[in-house]
Amino acid sequence: MGLFKKLVSDAVGEGIGKGIQNAVGKAVESAVRPAADKLAGQAANQLNQASQDMAANAAEAQDAAARAAADTASVNASYAAAPAAPGAGAASLGAALSGWAASVQNMAGQVAQTMKECPNCGEYSTADHKFCPKCGAKLPEQTVGAGYLCPNCGKQNVPGTTFCAECGTRLPAAEQAAAAQAAKWDALLPQYPKWNLGGIASLEESGSVNGAPAVRLRIEGAGRMQLAQYVEQLKAAGFVPYGGADSDVYYKTVGGVCRAFDKTDALSNGSLNLSFFVGDFDKRAAEKDRTDAALGAAKDTAKAAADAAKGLFKKFF
Repeated sequence: MGLFKKLVSDAVGEGIGKGIQNAVGKAVESAVRPAADKLAGQAANQLNQASQDMAANAAEAQDAAARAAADTASVNASYAAAPAAPGAGAASLGAALSGWAASVQNMAGQVAQTMKECPNCGEYSTADHKFCPKCGAKLPEQTVGAGYLCPNCGKQNVPGTTFCAECGTRLPAAEQAAAAQAAKWDALLPQYPKWNLGGIASLEESGSVNGAPAVRLRIEGAGRMQLAQYVEQLKAAGFVPYGGADSDVYYKTVGGVCRAFDKTDALSNGSLNLSFFVGDFDKRAAEKDRTDAALGAAKDTAKAAADAAKGLFKKFF
């Protein structure tokens, strides 16, 4: 018996022995001893295994640190190797960083093949799950990675990619996202021309205006030209500017409800940001027309009175 096992065994045996020695004597203590030995053996084995695991983990961590240090030293050496050739070190560093980036992207693609995304809450879970562990919604059959597997050349692309990096084919995930946005537009904005001018569009509800939900459209990859084209589509659909031809707000009454479009802050943060909401611009415009008409009538009356006064003045003087 090893030293550790003997110490544990003696401690257990002694503790039990003192409690029962006066009652049953040494015979019972002898019967308990094998159990104490077994307990000591188990404890020693667990301790040894834990020590081995800790040693293995420490060795692995040391190896990883050594590899990282070697990589860093290699990059630094490459960067400083040729001071007489401007840009050579930077090129070596760039090549190393590009290699690391490619490795990370490859890893991301591999991980995406084993994960599913919940369509309800956006939580990720492993491919073996059928229902979301966070909200309980049914998960899709396909993994995230399946949406970025090129149907043309078979390349596994990085999640978030729209077109295949190998052959340029539009990826299934991008097609699915576009279809989802189209369905969302039909549900939220059926009264407006649908955006079909390129870029990556996403719709989101942003509070309420005049008691009705407001919707914001964000488009990546579109600018002033596409915005001008969309305004023309609005005009063709019967939307009119409020307060002048250069207005940022366009409106149209549909089914007794004034639908409004606002491009005031359209060009910001490198993307287009457009707002759609229920407004009261038709009422404002009608009030403005009535006010303008009343002012016009008052001006006409004042002019007529002035002309009449001039006539009388000439007649008597």
